[in-house]
Amino acid sequence: MTMKIEQDNITIRSAERQDAIRLNTWWNDGRVMAHAGFPNGLGESMEETLACIEWWNNGSIIARTDVSEKLGKSSEEVIDSTDGDNKNSHQLCIIEIDGIPVGELNYKIRSEEATAYPGWKICETDFQNKGYGPKIIIMLFDFLFTDKKINSHHKLERIVWDTMLGNRRAQHVYENKIGAKKTKIVEHAWQDQTGAWRTAVYYEITRETFYELHT
Repeated sequence: MTMKIEQDNITIRSAERQDAIRLNTWWNDGRVMAHAGFPNGLGESMEETLACIEWWNNGSIIARTDVSEKLGKSSEEVIDSTDGDNKNSHQLCIIEIDGIPVGELNYKIRSEEATAYPGWKICETDFQNKGYGPKIIIMLFDFLFTDKKINSHHKLERIVWDTMLGNRRAQHVYENKIGAKKTKIVEHAWQDQTGAWRTAVYYEITRETFYELHT
């Protein structure tokens, strides 16, 4: 499934092979990736970036360890997530503002849980802390809950995501601008690139709550 949604000056569209250079630059930039636990960047080759885009588009390389690691998932989880209509169950997207690529987002859907698991990142510093984050998140959530192709296969009832405990700004946005519920805090959730253990904060919003707050 090719995705493209637009609102005002914001566009969210499916990533393509021609986006590989930009994605590779972002993913290898420690300043961009530090908040995700990779202060030295991912150290990813262009071939690996192209392979990741191919996976997100087609689910065609599910057994590759390097790709599953870049997705933050085990090989078993990657294989499981491609069951069924894989083109509807995951997407990697580029965020554009005024036609300029400024970041990326993704989502994965587990039909048996009726749940979407998204992630997002504004990578260009000139566009950070400008109020775009909440708008992008709301656009994405509305798309996930209403898209006919997605919901014909996976009737979504909730969206779940996480952030690091130290990311107070993100938590403020999720709780006060999105209206999400903090569901749990997991200490030692994972070990980052420097060997430090990170604490994760999990959030959830249901279809009902989202449209009560954002209609």
